[in-house]
Amino acid sequence: MATHPSSTTAATTPPSPRPSLATLPTEILEAIFLHLDPQSLVAVARTSKFNKRITTDAPIVWRHLCQTRFRFWDPRRDIAAKYAAPLSGVDWRALFIQRVVIEKDTTALLNQMLGSQQDRILHINEIAEFGYDAKDTLLREMTCPDDAEDVLARRYYANAVLERIQREMAINVWQALSSGQDMSIERALGTYDMFARAGEDVDFDTITGDVISLADGVVAKYPEFNDMSARTKASTLASYLREQGFNGVSDTLYRALRNSFIGLVLRSAAHECLPLVSVAIYCAVANRLGLDARPCGFPGHVLCLVYAPKQQTLDGKYKPTSSDELDYMYLDLFRSSNEVSRQSLKRSLRDLDVPSSQHEEFLTHTDTREMVLRTARNIINSVQTIRETEQLHGTHTSWVDAYPDMDNSFYATIWAFLILGPRDDDLAAGPMRRRQYLPYLLEHFQTHYPWDVTLLEQYVIPLFAELPEGPRLQQFVHSIRNIDSRRKAVKRRESRAAAVRFRVGQLFKHKRYHYEGVITGWDTSCDAGEDWIQNMGVDRLAGGREQAFYHVLVCDKSIRYVAEENIALVAPGVEPSDSLLRLAGRHFKRWDGGAGAFVSNVGDEYPEG
Repeated sequence: MATHPSSTTAATTPPSPRPSLATLPTEILEAIFLHLDPQSLVAVARTSKFNKRITTDAPIVWRHLCQTRFRFWDPRRDIAAKYAAPLSGVDWRALFIQRVVIEKDTTALLNQMLGSQQDRILHINEIAEFGYDAKDTLLREMTCPDDAEDVLARRYYANAVLERIQREMAINVWQALSSGQDMSIERALGTYDMFARAGEDVDFDTITGDVISLADGVVAKYPEFNDMSARTKASTLASYLREQGFNGVSDTLYRALRNSFIGLVLRSAAHECLPLVSVAIYCAVANRLGLDARPCGFPGHVLCLVYAPKQQTLDGKYKPTSSDELDYMYLDLFRSSNEVSRQSLKRSLRDLDVPSSQHEEFLTHTDTREMVLRTARNIINSVQTIRETEQLHGTHTSWVDAYPDMDNSFYATIWAFLILGPRDDDLAAGPMRRRQYLPYLLEHFQTHYPWDVTLLEQYVIPLFAELPEGPRLQQFVHSIRNIDSRRKAVKRRESRAAAVRFRVGQLFKHKRYHYEGVITGWDTSCDAGEDWIQNMGVDRLAGGREQAFYHVLVCDKSIRYVAEENIALVAPGVEPSDSLLRLAGRHFKRWDGGAGAFVSNVGDEYPEG
C-alpha cells in the first residue's frame, strides 16, 4: 500500500523543544530573578536544580534583597564594608535570613508589650539588643494605619524603643570620646540628634552624608579648590556656606532649642544655628576637603582656627621649618566670612576682663569633647529659657509641641555631663560633679524612660562603683526589674471601690488649674506618703484624704495625683489635644470618639476601668 507523502513527513518530523528558562543566559535570568520577592524565589528554586543554583544559591540575588528590603543596619554589621567586599566573601543568604528573623522577633515582642504591662521593660530591652537592625520594622510600626486597633500604643512604643536604641548609640560615642578616641565633630555633635529625635532621617550616616554633599558642592562650584592656598580655601568655603544659608541666627531666635542640633540645622531650609554649630559644620566640611579647620572656644562664642599645611604659609608659599607650629588664621563664621586678626581678639579678651595669662587658652583650638559639653550647656540654656518664659498654671505648655523633644534634650545633657564632664584625672571634682547630675537623671528615668534600666546598669552604675551610690543604684535597678516581671495587682470596682466615680481613659480638665489630662488609674483614698499629703494640703480639701484619688497623665507629659473633687470631665464631643494623643499611647490603645474616652491598654490592672 502506498504511503501518502504528507503522512511520512508528519511521522518523521521531531517535536519542537518546549521553552525552558535554562535556555536563557545566566545573566538575563539573574536580572529577572532580582525582581522577585523571597517567597517567589523559593518557589522558582523548587522547580529545578538549575533554577535553585541561580536563585537561592546565588549570592548576587540575596545581596540585592539585603539592599532593597533593609535600609538600616546595626553598626556591628559593618554593612558598608560588606557591600564593598567581593560577592563571595559574605553569606548574603544567611544575612538576609537573620534580618528577617529579627524583623519577626521585633514585631512579636512589640505585640507582647502591647498586650500586657508585665515584662514590658524586658521586651523593650530585648528589641533594643537588635540595635539598628530593628529600625526598619519600628519605623513601619510608628506609621501604622490610623484605623489600627491599637494605633496610639503601637506608635508610642515603637517610637520609645527606637529612641532607646538611639540613646545607646549616642552614649557609646560619648564613651569613645571619654576614652580619648578620635571622633569626627559632626558625629560627636550628632549624638544630640540621636538622643532627642527619632525618625527616618535621624541617623549618624545621614548627618555625614549631608556634610559630604556640602563638600561636593564646593568642589563642583570651585573645580580649582584643591589648588588654592589655605587662606583662599578658608574664605572660599566660608563664603560658600553663607551662600547656602548658614548665616547664624537672629537674636530673637538665639535660644531656640533646634539651633543646637547639627542634624536639624543641616536638614532645615534656613540652616539657623548657634555659632558653635556653624563652626562645627564648617570644620566638618573643611576636613572633608583636606583643609585643617578646628574650633576655637572663645568666651561666650566659638570661632574657627584654620591651619596651613606644614612647611607652608597660609598663602601657599614654601616655608621650611623643623618646628611643629603651623601658620593659622581666625574666622568668625557667625558674623562673616572675613578673617579676624589675633590682635582684635586679644582686645576683646581684655574688654571682657580676661586675665592676660588666660588669653592663650581662649585663642587655641578646642577639642571635640569640649564642643560636646558646650553644646550641652547651650541646650540647657534653651530649655531653661522656655521654662521661665512659657510656664503657665503649673504646666509646661510648650514642652510636648517643642521639637526636638525638650525632655529628651535635657535628658541627653545629663548623660553627656555624666560621661564626659569630669575627666578621669579630676579626682577631687569628678565624684562630686557626678553626684550632682544623678538626681536629675533618676527623675527623668523614673518619669519618662523606665525602660532605660539596662543603660543605667551598664553605663551609670560603673561610674559610682566605689561610691555609696553604687550599691543603692544596684538595688534600685533590681527593684525596677522585679516590678516589671510581676503581674499588676488587679483593682476591681467592688465594695468600697464602687464609690470611685471616674474611670480609666476619661478626659478631664483640672477644676483649679484647668490643664487637660486623662485618668490612668485610681485609688479609693489618697495612697501618697504623709509628707506629700501635708505638703499638698490634702486634708484641707473638702473631701480630704478619704476621697478617691486618680493617677493622671497631663498634656505637658507630667504624671500627677489628683483628688476626685478637682476633676471635671470634658463635655461630650470634646476631643483630646494632639499633644495628649501623642502621649496617650503609653496607657491607651486608641481614642474612641463615640464613647468620648480612650480605650484602655492597662486592662490587666484595671479590668473594669
